[in-house]
Amino acid sequence: MSAKQIITPALRAAVHVRSSKLTPELTKSAAAYLSSAPSGGTHALPDLPYDYAALEPSISAETMEIHHSKHHNTYVTNLNGALEKLDAAVGAGDVSAIIGLQGALKFNGGGHLNHT
Repeated sequence: MSAKQIITPALRAAVHVRSSKLTPELTKSAAAYLSSAPSGGTHALPDLPYDYAALEPSISAETMEIHHSKHHNTYVTNLNGALEKLDAAVGAGDVSAIIGLQGALKFNGGGHLNHT
């Protein structure tokens, strides 16, 4: 079974669509979103455009360093791990695993996006 054949049923189940057919535009954009990180690589923790101490005294440099290097980095690390598992599940044709990764992808992808 090809990845395209797997993604469509998984998406239909994940979004609770009762129709037997998703629009080609939705299928294409969702498959692209779910299939890999940007340009086929992995997500990376972006550098801050300012120094950790730039927001003092309102926010300490230590707080900024912890928030960026540990908190935000955890979202990035876990998103990359979930995407690796997704690639493996798609390759194996494991629709249950694909659907099971939905929460991790949304949580970690959303956390990374919100912090970037």
